[in-house]
Amino acid sequence: MGRQDRQKGHHSEGAAHRAAPADVRAEFESSSASAVGGRPASALRPHRFASFMARVSTRLGLLDEDQEALLAAARAPRQFAKGEFVIQEGSRARALVFLCSGTAYAARTLEDGSQQIVAVFLPGDLLNPGDLVLRNARASIYVSASTVVLEVPHAELLPLLSSYPAIVRALWCETARHAAIQREWLIWLGRRSGQARVAHFLCEVSYRIQRWRGSSPETVAFPFTQRELADTLGLSYVHINRVLQHFRSRDLIELVQGRLTIRSRKLYAIAEFDPAYLQTATSVDPLPEMSGRFPAWDDLAPRGGRAAPLTS
Repeated sequence: MGRQDRQKGHHSEGAAHRAAPADVRAEFESSSASAVGGRPASALRPHRFASFMARVSTRLGLLDEDQEALLAAARAPRQFAKGEFVIQEGSRARALVFLCSGTAYAARTLEDGSQQIVAVFLPGDLLNPGDLVLRNARASIYVSASTVVLEVPHAELLPLLSSYPAIVRALWCETARHAAIQREWLIWLGRRSGQARVAHFLCEVSYRIQRWRGSSPETVAFPFTQRELADTLGLSYVHINRVLQHFRSRDLIELVQGRLTIRSRKLYAIAEFDPAYLQTATSVDPLPEMSGRFPAWDDLAPRGGRAAPLTS
């Protein structure tokens, strides 16, 4: 059985084309819509997603007119359940995809059936900005928690690029952000201990969610399974379990029913976590302050702290 057959065996392809439920589709409907180019005008103007796009645009440095142009070109939203894929490896890239809610990850499946997760996506992320140039998807993107996505077809996006240069800059910066995350992952996959890898991943996900929310809640959604952590961090399932139990025993984290709480700044020292690689030149929102229990993010740069060794 080939690699693509194995992927279809584990993930439902037909479900990937499911439209969002009526309550989500209603966000795109307007009672006074008139037909435009063979499609209802309501399908071209998803006004209820303006708030979401405004938050994305703040990070990408887009003005109101840029946001409106992207919304006008967007298709109706689609919903995916856990385990389905949004984009299949090797498929022709036909749309720019925004993750409106939920979480997802990009993975490559090897010939022996093993999987390496190469990226994780959180609300507000663009799933595939580089596909506009690469044409074919280089990894499959799977859903790790029920998601809603918004797509801008390339056929409608390409004409916008000449009229809205800020969109070009935004795609360039988002691609650079993805590359910066990949470089950081490459460093800790190649040179850091299993303990540091897990700590860094927890810190990164927590930080990215906080930036999207614009606040610093003590607890964030963390729907990734230990198996997915193992496929991300290049560690065995058993080793992941041991590290998480070690962190719990030292009261560094609380991870219960898909909710993560970082309970001590010592975790940042273990991870040697410096969030500078997650900050882009187009970002106009200030860094959120940590809650009163911890110092600000700017104070979390590692200062030589090291974790106690992980005991058996």
